[in-house]
Amino acid sequence: MSGRRFRQVFQRYRILFVIYGVGTLVGLRECHLARTGEPVDWSSPQWADMTDVVSQVNPADPDTDFLEGVQSMVEGDGQGLVAHFEDALESGAKHNEFLLRDYAQLLLDTGADWRRVNAAVNRWRENHPFSDETLSLSLGTGPRTQGEVSVLNRELRAVPWIDSGRLEQYEDDGRRRWRVQITFRPPLTVDVREAVAAVSILAVPESDRATHRVACRTLANCAVTRRN
Repeated sequence: MSGRRFRQVFQRYRILFVIYGVGTLVGLRECHLARTGEPVDWSSPQWADMTDVVSQVNPADPDTDFLEGVQSMVEGDGQGLVAHFEDALESGAKHNEFLLRDYAQLLLDTGADWRRVNAAVNRWRENHPFSDETLSLSLGTGPRTQGEVSVLNRELRAVPWIDSGRLEQYEDDGRRRWRVQITFRPPLTVDVREAVAAVSILAVPESDRATHRVACRTLANCAVTRRN
């Protein structure tokens, strides 16, 4: 087949080529995982090559912007990550749950305005209401005792849209920190300020936790108030 003929066929069936190529890479990844037990992650050369191919063949697709955003994250380009994600979302894309979820998490992690965070989280949850994916929320103060774990769980259960919260420790710049992985109770509207208020209970003196609670006007402006 001549080069010109090949280009014509490729242009006509380019989406099938992309699907086949991505499918092949995913298949190779799964084969590698099955044989070695070592997953191929986003930072691998294979995923970078896939992103480059898809970007050239189908540059206007929101899933391409998503892959380019992930590649920007791998390369440490925070501005590129945000730009690619927002380009994808401007197209009205709803099918890519990872795009919707990761953008909401990105806004939360970077301290965006609470209204933007809420809008992003609710867009994700409205389009994927039965997803098991979680929203990660860092704690300013972690539990020191099992009793404080119980207090945190109590406050999280009191938030209507939270189904459960799983506490876990992680390392950040050599320091041990805490976060909670939140699962959702559909189809209720999410207000992330309520979750921030719930995990801030440990900032209240222990003697006041039964009679006082935390209420947040933003994701950073919170105050202790008496329980009703």
